[in-house]
Amino acid sequence: MKNLDVKSIEKEIRYILKNKKLRNTKQRQKILKIFCFKKGHISVDDLYVAIRVKYPNIGYATVYRTLKLFKKIGIAEEIKIGNQKVLYENKYKNRHHDHLVCIKCGKLIEISSEELEYSQEKLAKKNNFKVLDHKLILYGICKECNNI
Repeated sequence: MKNLDVKSIEKEIRYILKNKKLRNTKQRQKILKIFCFKKGHISVDDLYVAIRVKYPNIGYATVYRTLKLFKKIGIAEEIKIGNQKVLYENKYKNRHHDHLVCIKCGKLIEISSEELEYSQEKLAKKNNFKVLDHKLILYGICKECNNI
């Protein structure tokens, strides 16, 4: 994950919220700070626990609604894999990546491949198709579960 500058993220979020005629609350800013520095994927429950350590007055519903808002304005991406809880990841100024998912233990591995991205672009072009976004999730068995 790239090193994130919270001040620039806060500034951009203020701009986005203002343009969408949404309020920029202190609670949203506090949730943003915790969310931006959490590595990997996080559930609402886990983010709520992390937030409660520093900001005990912020409620679960506020964290849930704020993550939904972050998704709506492009800061967070929602990932739902199988029957697992919905996970969120920080998408702000982070490079695109795809996922490998272990069907036995649920482990989620981020992968990046320039070759894969190039192949996808090439396939789209060949079919006169303009890709706006994509998600690639490969399901299988991780190294640890394969050794059991």
